Amino acid sequence: MRHFLVVFKDLPIDRGSVKSGHNSREVISACRCVNVGLFVSGDLRRDVTVSFGIGNEDDLKVISFPGVSLRRVSPDERSISFFLLKAVEKVETMTQGDRFVMDNGIELICSSLSGLIESWKSDLILVPPSNPERFILDTNLTADRMESNA
Repeated sequence: MRHFLVVFKDLPIDRGSVKSGHNSREVISACRCVNVGLFVSGDLRRDVTVSFGIGNEDDLKVISFPGVSLRRVSPDERSISFFLLKAVEKVETMTQGDRFVMDNGIELICSSLSGLIESWKSDLILVPPSNPERFILDTNLTADRMESNA
């Protein structure tokens, strides 16, 4: 099981940008992280979760795309950004300690970074902030090769 966490200070997303396809750099990066992290040859990596922490270390709004339970999300940026928008709108109404699972399987948590690390333990891979989608892609490709050789 691999669980990637990308932390953003802010994830500027709004309905107009999503509808027009003119998303912020952060949203584009988040969409690409979901795409390369979860989608492979017309299927999902069921053993991978891609999460985004939004805010500061003491008060993160966390949105997780778990491959094991994700439904109705396509690999294209517009689809991912639409679901990301819905998740951001919902998680913004939550308070510290709250957890919620959306009907499409996306999980929302309000927690501190240390609380997340403690609860996710060995599955967690903290992703470097520069070019996170490339890091996730390279990690998955390496893991896929190791699994096929085992």
